[in-house]
Amino acid sequence: MCFRVFQKAAIVLVAGALLVIALLAWPLPEAPQDGISGSFLIRDVSIVDVESGLVTSLQSVLVVDGKIASISATGSIDLDGATRVVDGTGKFLIPSLWDMHTHSTKLAPVHQHPLLIANGITGVRDLWGCMNKPDPFFACIEDRQAWNEATANQAGLSPRYVGQSSFQINGGSEVPKGFPDYFKARNPLEARQLVAFFADAGADILKVYSEISPAAYFALADEARARGLSLEGHRPLKVSLADVLAADQRSVEHARLFLFECYRGADEFRALNDPLGAYTPVLRARLVDEHDSERCRLLMQQFAESNTWWTPTLLTLRMGAMAGDSSFRTDPRLKYIPDLFLQLMWEPDADRARDSGSDASGRNVNAEMYRLAQQHVGQAHAAGANLLAGTDVFDTYIFPGFSVHEELVELVAAGLSPIDALRTATINAATFSGVEDEFGSIEEGKAADMLLLNADPTRDIRSTQKIEGLFFNGQYYERSALDRLLEYAEQQAGSWRTNLHILWAAVRSPLLRVQLAD
Repeated sequence: MCFRVFQKAAIVLVAGALLVIALLAWPLPEAPQDGISGSFLIRDVSIVDVESGLVTSLQSVLVVDGKIASISATGSIDLDGATRVVDGTGKFLIPSLWDMHTHSTKLAPVHQHPLLIANGITGVRDLWGCMNKPDPFFACIEDRQAWNEATANQAGLSPRYVGQSSFQINGGSEVPKGFPDYFKARNPLEARQLVAFFADAGADILKVYSEISPAAYFALADEARARGLSLEGHRPLKVSLADVLAADQRSVEHARLFLFECYRGADEFRALNDPLGAYTPVLRARLVDEHDSERCRLLMQQFAESNTWWTPTLLTLRMGAMAGDSSFRTDPRLKYIPDLFLQLMWEPDADRARDSGSDASGRNVNAEMYRLAQQHVGQAHAAGANLLAGTDVFDTYIFPGFSVHEELVELVAAGLSPIDALRTATINAATFSGVEDEFGSIEEGKAADMLLLNADPTRDIRSTQKIEGLFFNGQYYERSALDRLLEYAEQQAGSWRTNLHILWAAVRSPLLRVQLAD
């Protein structure tokens, strides 16, 4: 009898394993690609010039082969019979938007790209990557290049990936066993070896993180400069902002930048053996209470005079401030997030932020930091700092695509005008990426990557969310086509088969295992 029970159990286990293998081998459905190809005339539209800030009404924009062929007053363009006319009456045309801080997984075509495109995000800077082996979970240089090629050939649908990033360089804690020691960048020698590897691998960007040592960081900066690579990412906790600017770091990420730098005890904090370990609610309260306004003003002026850009990603600080808010935690857009991410990553992370957000007196220091960081963004912009819109996609409660529009709202709340906020996700992004001659504004000869809106975003920045259609890569996506992308993303997020693919990729990823354990 026992043998028969064991035999039946073994059969069930084998059958289950075979089913799982079959499901993993069965490709997931592809996102719909319902763009209309051809030439287009957008008639009677108001054009938002993101560079001048002017809005010009009653314009006709002719799009041929994915390029803006001409812009003129309505009625002055002769058409052939093949040109499709799009009625722009009462509508506004802006450049499509970019997200300048994302993190893509191997399965981005299923759960990220559809949401980005549906929200009019056609350019991204992806700030992570792989090491010297392909990774089952993280998008590598080769993945992003393949997506770019497929999009260019209209064989796939993804935003354009601008720049190719290394994996985060953090001083060793991020490196799993079995990888060469130089990936740890614990000293100048390893840092220089690491730069050589990524230069040969085709990277353009070295993503620096918080815990790399000053000596390794400066060696990384010197070698990157010599090899033509760009240093982008966090300000290392033990390196001052002045030294980061002197090292020509191209961009600094996240809104905590001036919270730390304008703190009266900043020098002592940097000198700690483990600054990250000291990041407690007590310290966060001190960042607010011991904020030095004059020190901040001088640092912002120095920042504005440098070649470094700032991507505040205000939404990441907002998550910590709002983690205890039930309405925030029940966002209806959660339906677009794969169940696995939501249950195993987002909810536990938001719980930790909620539980550690207050000091012993019950004071919500996370909320106070968030409000102070908003002030910093407005002050830095007023000082002349160059800003980029980025969201930190893949982070907790950051919704691919949707969150770019939210970040623009955050920037306006911080003190930017709507047109200045628009610039951070259009012409600023293109200029930073060195492609401003082709992207970022609506001009004759440039790529016709444009959003058709139902309201004027220069009056209300929330109007960027009122999308009527998207022109991208030689195709026009009507509202119904964008809605089908959202429907697909929702279906995949709730699909147990898609979540099984994500789980299988995650458990096989040594990079993700180390990151989750950190």
